[in-house]
Amino acid sequence: MKILITGSTGFVGKHLVPKLLQNGYKLLEITIEPEISEKLYGNKTLKCVVSEDQDKLKNSIESFKPEVVIHLASYLTSNDDYLTLQKLLNTNISFYCRILDALKNTDIKLFVNTGTFAEYYKGDNIFDPAYLYAATKTATRSFLDYYSKVYQFKQATVVPYTIYGGKDTQKKIIDIMYDSLSSSTPIDLSPGEQVLDFIHIDDVTDFYLALVDNVENLPAKSNFQLGTGKGHTLKQVAAIIEEATQRKTNINWGGKPYRPSDVMYAVAELKNSLFVFNPIDIHLGVNKYLQNNG
Repeated sequence: MKILITGSTGFVGKHLVPKLLQNGYKLLEITIEPEISEKLYGNKTLKCVVSEDQDKLKNSIESFKPEVVIHLASYLTSNDDYLTLQKLLNTNISFYCRILDALKNTDIKLFVNTGTFAEYYKGDNIFDPAYLYAATKTATRSFLDYYSKVYQFKQATVVPYTIYGGKDTQKKIIDIMYDSLSSSTPIDLSPGEQVLDFIHIDDVTDFYLALVDNVENLPAKSNFQLGTGKGHTLKQVAAIIEEATQRKTNINWGGKPYRPSDVMYAVAELKNSLFVFNPIDIHLGVNKYLQNNG
């Protein structure tokens, strides 16, 4: 099967692409980071470098003839200043629509979109974006509805919750808590009462693989909240790390205020019944994280 992937050099992409290759899929990366892609994957993937030339993009995609698109590329931020607005629109809206436009003359079967739990500010599954970034993610759903209806392909939106594990250039909250174990000065964090659903990166990538493997069984439109279905506060996760390491985290809880639109409850509602999915429990996941980072 041929898969077009965006965001291949991002956090999820770096963990997903090797698994796709191991499963024998042929990949076309739509990338703005060809040097990084070359270091990561060499000639194992085909590459199309993003430019302003839409015809070049369309020709590359039409020549490749993808059956599945996995869209991971995104500009993620909680800011909403004008410069940030331009970056959000360019990456999360304009580039997204460019990909959809380039698929018009292909026989694509499935477009896998990636949302965010921040689309549900109150954690009640009602669209109410917490950040401008989340608003752009909600907006893309309408564009995907249009293109999938007119050009007759399936769509699936995956909403990952709080991802942890693996290696990334940008530290995640669990990385910060882990680093505090060896910090000589307390690390300032919020009061830590946010209830979040922590999902291991291996589960995230395995889920994307399962979607590709089950493309024929998917309905025309589906939405998957990707988490464990169990919530833990940041303080509880810090306690799990302390228990697993027998060391004390050095965190100044409340050293930073909550952001005005911080999502205080974000736990996935698991409804998937198309295939077996048993995510790693946070306790086992933390041990796995520590083994990889110890």
